Amino acid sequence: MVVDNLRRSTFGSEEAIHGPNERLDYRSARWLRSQEVKSGRYNNASEVVREALRRMEEDDERALRLAKPTAEDILTDLTEEQLDGIRRRVRASIDGVEAGKFLEYEGREGLQKLADGVKARGRQLLARQAPGK
Repeated sequence: MVVDNLRRSTFGSEEAIHGPNERLDYRSARWLRSQEVKSGRYNNASEVVREALRRMEEDDERALRLAKPTAEDILTDLTEEQLDGIRRRVRASIDGVEAGKFLEYEGREGLQKLADGVKARGRQLLARQAPGK
């Protein structure tokens, strides 16, 4: 998007800014000029538009990260207390493995046995939590 060489023009009683291929309505053009001139943060309209586009790109990237977070993204959002809890559980699991407290599962039958056990424990837990039982 080329925004250099912006021109002011009047459409009826409303003034707008437009470039070779882009047009802004009166409200947007007024805001753009206020950012450019009044705030003093930008030297020209192009800088304002580039900054707005950069922020839009960052928002899009953030939305993608939230839609498909990596382990690193998830860890960044955890509190220190949550991370400490995870570390304790991982350490306890490692200690259990080192002490020989684990079960081995082999092949499809082993995975099916593991899945059946997990489901059975889950059903038992849900049954204990169900109201009226």
